[in-house]
Amino acid sequence: MSIGRYRFGDSIHRGPLGAVRPGQAALGLAGAVWAIACLDLSPSGTGLLAGVSGLLIALASATMPVGGRTVEQWVPVVCGWLTSLVSGRARSICRPPGTSVTLLSGDSSRVLVRDGASPPLRALGAARIVGVDYRGGLVGAVSERRGRRLTSVLVAKAPGFALADLDEQEQRLAVWASVLQAAAHGAVRRIAWVQRTAPAQGDGLARWLYDQRDPDIDLASDRIARSYLELMAHSAQAVQDHEVLIAVQVDTARLRRDHPGELQRALISACERVASGLERARVRTDRALTPGGLARALRVGYDPYAHAHLAALRAAGRGDELTERSAWPAAASESWGSYQVDAAVHATFEIAGWPRTDVGPAFLSPLLTGGTHVRSVAVCFAPLDPRRSLAQAEADVTRSETDRHQRHRLGQIETARHRQAQDATHQRESELAAGHTEVRLAGYITVTGTDPDELEQACEETITLAARSHLELRRLYGQQAHAFTFTLPLCRGLK
Repeated sequence: MSIGRYRFGDSIHRGPLGAVRPGQAALGLAGAVWAIACLDLSPSGTGLLAGVSGLLIALASATMPVGGRTVEQWVPVVCGWLTSLVSGRARSICRPPGTSVTLLSGDSSRVLVRDGASPPLRALGAARIVGVDYRGGLVGAVSERRGRRLTSVLVAKAPGFALADLDEQEQRLAVWASVLQAAAHGAVRRIAWVQRTAPAQGDGLARWLYDQRDPDIDLASDRIARSYLELMAHSAQAVQDHEVLIAVQVDTARLRRDHPGELQRALISACERVASGLERARVRTDRALTPGGLARALRVGYDPYAHAHLAALRAAGRGDELTERSAWPAAASESWGSYQVDAAVHATFEIAGWPRTDVGPAFLSPLLTGGTHVRSVAVCFAPLDPRRSLAQAEADVTRSETDRHQRHRLGQIETARHRQAQDATHQRESELAAGHTEVRLAGYITVTGTDPDELEQACEETITLAARSHLELRRLYGQQAHAFTFTLPLCRGLK
């Protein structure tokens, strides 16, 4: 990282076989066995041709990407999609038969308040909304794995970041880095932020005009008033609400002791530390969502167009919160490239490539502030143990030096890509040795429309804005229902 510039490291896969995935190793082994078997059964030119052809096909399937993935990566995706399609799980009705439904008048396509039990969708598993005691009230949390994992959500506002000067932007990002660094030493498993762009009410100016107008002026006949009303009518179509949610997740696996109530106390403590750190970065955390507020946040995530209907409920005295059974949609249908939930159609993309060049602090501004369509952008962070990260970095340095000496011994040319990778490895080891904390991160974008045509237009716009932010997107075909949950405030998406 240079002054005012930031660099993302290369994506690194480390498994039992190092950078080689088990599927790649299995395909390579199968190709080798096939080649040997062909030569044993037919020790001739035909056998040699068949063996070499099979080996080359296996290696190509393991290494050559098709649509951003290799064949061995596509196989489980396609098999899972076909299984859900044949079994009927691609379509789910969340409202059981006989359950009474309360609909808002004037729009029978939105289901907001339901009576009776309504389990979460299959992609959410056994997630439930619970309340955690805090200063005489309740903080909402999503409970998973039978209460062994809890996630709470903070509502945040970061005014003026894009307009701040470079020094202030760097200082605020440094504070965010310290928040992630502090989380690496506690019960926090993951931290995520979700930025939602949704249609605004568009009636704020109208309410202000009605309250501030001169009662003696007839708005219908006054020319200036009519002109003002026409301007508001046109501008309301372009007005959008931007909402930022910070999700904090704790897990019993990161606790030193697992006593009753210890996880809840760890969650409250983690949320307070994160909120305090964000305040230093001039990010206001207005509140932690209550169980009803969390249910509303999930409901709006499924159907962003429900904003107006929730406002109607609030105006009718129903409040701004929902019950847990109202958080989940009535029905969902998954296709190969999209996911329809009630009246909203979604398409989820993975940020498959982060900037390859140095970028400034506000490099995401085109994506977060541009465009006119509805979308959600989520980035999930998992702080890593500094000792393990340092040990891995030292091993990577040793491996890099060994590869460099091997290339020199064989007389191979060292390319610019090799030098860049080696420099990045040494820089990573140096930063970790200096006390910095390493995090894993993953980013996802869900684009929303009212119909397939609008959805595709929104996808094209989002891809263009992402390119302006130096991001490479990949549509998660065959996994839309599961991938959609990655842009809910649930700290999902990291493997």
